[in-house]
Amino acid sequence: MFTDGYKPNSAAVTGFRPGSVIVDLSLQLTDPNTSFMKANNGIVTDLKNKKYPLADNPFVVSEKTKLRVGSDSLFPQQQMVLKCSGDVSEWRFNGQKISDSTGQITIRNIDSSFNGRYECISNKNSVPYIRWENIDSIKQKPVIQISQDKIVQCENGQRVTLQCCSSTDYEVEMMVERNDNGHLNPAISDNCKYSYSVQNCERAPGKAELSCKVKNPNLQGFGYSSEKVMLTFKNEEFDCRDGNFGAGNDGDVEVGDCEGDEIGSVTAKCSGTTRNWEEQKNNCVLIVIQELEEESQILSAETLPVFVEKLNNITLENEEKITNSTANIKSIVTILNNIANTSKDFTISGDVIEGFINISSIIVSNSTFSTWKVVNNETRNVSALFLGSIEVIVGSLQRDTSFETGTDIIQLRQTFVNSSYSDTLGTNSSAAIFIPEEGNITITTITFSTLNNVLPARNSSDNDSSLSNSINAVVVLLQVNDTISNISLSFDLINETLGNPQCVFWNFELFDGFWDSFGCELTSFVNNTVTCECNHTTSFSILMSPSIPPGIKSLLDFITYIGVGISLASLIICLIIEGVIWKSMTRNDTSYMRHVCVVNVAVSLLIADIWFIIGADISDSQSVAERPCTAATFFIHFFYLAMFFWMLVSALLLFYRTVMVLSQMSRSTMLAIAFSLGYGAPLIIAVVTVAATAGGGGYIRENQICWLNWNKTKALLAFVIPALTIVAINLLVMIVVLFKMLKRGVGNTTQNNDRHTLVVLARCVTILTPLFGLTWGFGIGIMAAPEAIGLHVVFAVLNSLQGFFILVFGTLLDSKIREALTGRWRVPSSDSGGTRSTTAGTSSTILDFFRRIQRRNVYNVSGLGSGSAVNSGTG
Repeated sequence: MFTDGYKPNSAAVTGFRPGSVIVDLSLQLTDPNTSFMKANNGIVTDLKNKKYPLADNPFVVSEKTKLRVGSDSLFPQQQMVLKCSGDVSEWRFNGQKISDSTGQITIRNIDSSFNGRYECISNKNSVPYIRWENIDSIKQKPVIQISQDKIVQCENGQRVTLQCCSSTDYEVEMMVERNDNGHLNPAISDNCKYSYSVQNCERAPGKAELSCKVKNPNLQGFGYSSEKVMLTFKNEEFDCRDGNFGAGNDGDVEVGDCEGDEIGSVTAKCSGTTRNWEEQKNNCVLIVIQELEEESQILSAETLPVFVEKLNNITLENEEKITNSTANIKSIVTILNNIANTSKDFTISGDVIEGFINISSIIVSNSTFSTWKVVNNETRNVSALFLGSIEVIVGSLQRDTSFETGTDIIQLRQTFVNSSYSDTLGTNSSAAIFIPEEGNITITTITFSTLNNVLPARNSSDNDSSLSNSINAVVVLLQVNDTISNISLSFDLINETLGNPQCVFWNFELFDGFWDSFGCELTSFVNNTVTCECNHTTSFSILMSPSIPPGIKSLLDFITYIGVGISLASLIICLIIEGVIWKSMTRNDTSYMRHVCVVNVAVSLLIADIWFIIGADISDSQSVAERPCTAATFFIHFFYLAMFFWMLVSALLLFYRTVMVLSQMSRSTMLAIAFSLGYGAPLIIAVVTVAATAGGGGYIRENQICWLNWNKTKALLAFVIPALTIVAINLLVMIVVLFKMLKRGVGNTTQNNDRHTLVVLARCVTILTPLFGLTWGFGIGIMAAPEAIGLHVVFAVLNSLQGFFILVFGTLLDSKIREALTGRWRVPSSDSGGTRSTTAGTSSTILDFFRRIQRRNVYNVSGLGSGSAVNSGTG
């Protein structure tokens, strides 16, 4: 059946526009006179049946037309006029609304970023009618090449040659703006060279100022239209002199000009011994590369493919100049980074990634080894920026498809699998990968055979390139579209004479990048083949330490899993017991507040441990899902801080009841202070931390785990400083309390009682240490000495088991709680009272001891004639 002249099932999507939801399609009509809009309904129904998601009114009439008024060429800081006839509802630029309804708009102060698609929108037969024009003739600002300021040893008749060039879209000329004492005669020009004759040197010193100006008179009012150079003439002898760097004495540093088709500067130092300028640093960049670097800052989905093709061609044409120039390599790395950042918002085509890899292969070829060595000595972040750019642009490839491209140096392979995966990597199969997990996974690998020319061999304990380390295998970049907890990689060694291989990944966080073994471990080393296994880590000591020493990851993970599991079970038991005995144990203020603290410490630690496990589950050694990881980090941070602040409340309560015996504070006041401190303070710290660091991507640890960033923003200090401060305060409280106990004495001063006092004090220290969080003090040690394996193990054992210690020392060793449980669950008998009496009498917990201290304080106060005993309360 034919509807409105449209042949059913004839509509077929032939392609998607880059970076948009606009598609190209073909269709068939039964009547050539049928309008497209009349066939609208049939096409919509057909495409929806083919499972294409369509808007309710997906079609518009679109027509290419001339919108721009005036000259075809437009220059920066000029204005552009666009005109559209008829009733116009709005104007758009690259899909974004820029103006309301008007037939003509004027866009002022334009630059090349205003190149793109302009649309005026109206209605035609009740259907949106778009008239559009792609404007791409707005020029970039000129790149003017002019000589550097210099000192001239004045001699009559000598010639001074100056440069004045610009990019191809502009014509420039050199003009003399100032000529003190008439030192310069008119120039003889030859292409970009202007040669001036020097005279009147008997009148030196003097200065001459010259400008390299754009010839177009319409542009000479703009700031970019000229550059200036100053010549200083001196009538004296100098150690060094030439036409490029001018004149100078021994040790002087001057800046000279680049030659030919390059722009920038060359720095040289005068040697009094040789009487020559000796080059120190060359910052000359090819003008075409400099122009492309500026253009790369304003790329879009539409312009990206053409730009990459142009960059690829220019790189091939100038390969020798690029590979031998640090400045050109730095500039191309910047361009690649801009391309990668542009690609984040859309899916790129295979042609773009092919061009990207071809360009990358040139700047990391074997001929660049010495150039990269200089680059890495000058700056630390260029190599990491290059690797990061590849990682970003690969993430913009269309997933769920297979794709393969590459060169002899870089090979990219993307594979969609629904089972376990194994493959050989590299041109000579020098590496292999195995992923045992099954599922619908897109695996992308990039194998670099010469990245040892680019990345320095520094590790986390070696800020600079280490002479003792070397990259002794191909480098593999691996991306998956799912969380993978077990990846096995095998590498053939490049240099078989080297030993002690390590399994590492490039960590972008510290020192602008370094090799890190965090999350990866060596599993075998046989016949010069190294096998590594990488997965996510859950080490508990990472909460306090920015790094984990290699070789103990599995041990720390095992301790963490066991310890946190025991803690979770213990905390649940603790809360159940508190619920059972709550009514009988909270009859006075002191006992009530103590149990409030215990419950909130247990709740905070329980939730924090649960979020810690959640964070570990969504982490892996290769990538971190940003949004869920940010949420997990926030809650881990907040609830662990809440645990510490409730421990602080508990310590302050003990201090208050021990030292300030006469003070009486109402229960409501104590609750208000406790909850404000216990939850309010950590909430403020956690919110301020995420607000201050999340915007710049510095909240969570990149490519590691769901926890606070250390290397980029030091966000980890927002946990470490409050936690260790509270540990210090609680330690002081414990010392004060123990001192009070010693001062008051425990019984008579006989030898047996002295021994009993020491036993009680020892038990007090044992009980208060986990209840006050003092075991977290080991965090100072692992931060000061992150390579100390023993400290990491002790820290992980003590603090992953903190929930168990709270159950034992905060609940089970309390004689009153045991009495309450016994009285609730045991069958009454004639001797039950005697049993309870014996239990209470033989208990030696810290709580019973302080009850005795409180009773003694009451006795002492009453004995001084106060008239009545102070009821301090027990519990």
